[in-house]
Amino acid sequence: MDFRSNILTNLRIYPGIVENPDCVETLNDVLNQLSTLGFVHLVQNFCTQPDPERARDFLFEIWVCQMLRRNQDMQDLQYEPPESKKPPDFRFRLHGVNFDMQVKRLHNVTNEQTKFLFERECRRHLSDMPKPWFINFWVSDHFMPQHLNSFFAYLKRSVDQFSCVTTLKTLLGEPQYSWKQNDETLVQFSFTEKRDKEPGIFPGVISLMGTESDLLGPIDTAAFRRSVERLLRKSRKSLTRPVSSMQANLLVMQSVHFLFSDKTMIDALYGDEVIGFSKNKAPKSFRKPNGLFRPNKFSNMCGLILVPSQVWAFSERFEGDYFVHPSHIQIIQCHPKPFHEMMFVCPKASYQI
Repeated sequence: MDFRSNILTNLRIYPGIVENPDCVETLNDVLNQLSTLGFVHLVQNFCTQPDPERARDFLFEIWVCQMLRRNQDMQDLQYEPPESKKPPDFRFRLHGVNFDMQVKRLHNVTNEQTKFLFERECRRHLSDMPKPWFINFWVSDHFMPQHLNSFFAYLKRSVDQFSCVTTLKTLLGEPQYSWKQNDETLVQFSFTEKRDKEPGIFPGVISLMGTESDLLGPIDTAAFRRSVERLLRKSRKSLTRPVSSMQANLLVMQSVHFLFSDKTMIDALYGDEVIGFSKNKAPKSFRKPNGLFRPNKFSNMCGLILVPSQVWAFSERFEGDYFVHPSHIQIIQCHPKPFHEMMFVCPKASYQI
């Protein structure tokens, strides 16, 4: 089958994919291969999702599926097994152990309202412009809702001064443009041309991370913890089989907007690390009892595998840290590894098993 039109439509805001014929051909081959192997529902989920962000979520599931298939000992790999009322994303058997696995992408919910406002105002102000473009944004943390009208008024009156990107070596491509207030850059933006050449400027990639100097701002740890907990709650509805030496339940999560989230995840799951004193008054590190992985909390899961944000659909090897639930450390040591390259993380140390 030919899935090229689905790829070009559903991933239209990702010029690094749709403008690269090799990427389109590779992804078309992957979708055909998965269809042949029985993963028709996974392919349909991607093809019928015209929202690029949601399509990218399914693209991550496709990548996880490909990484699982690389394990030569994998048996009975299924996507959303039909016999379950709320099925896990993947179910398989490995060395006699049954695995149920959920796959999620972690978005920065703190900035979702800003993203929504940009999308709404972009469609309201620019959709009737004659240019057949997508507009891509980088938005500063200092951008406020009251800036929206001034910014989009500037875009409308200056549109003839802009041109589409000619290189994609940076996040927004080049050329890119800036909008400042009081000598502070609040928005950087660029334009990519639509393949169908239909008039109207519509929102493309909206990036809400970083600073003008491209240095990453500090993670909002409270927002990060809330975001992780939200996905853990969603996932446990599908991971209902009791954990045992013969049953493993896992959440595979990719952090989208929280770069370097592996440094924060250990505190979110196991509790904030503090320095105290032992009985002999020697300094010693302790963890507060505020971690998400506490006894009797999310203990239906063996743990969480965090995939870094830079991993995407065309990455050829698995990257990820397996954060073990303390309630199941002994059991997990008996489980086989679904991904050979993953690293194990425990409350007190990081090590490879």
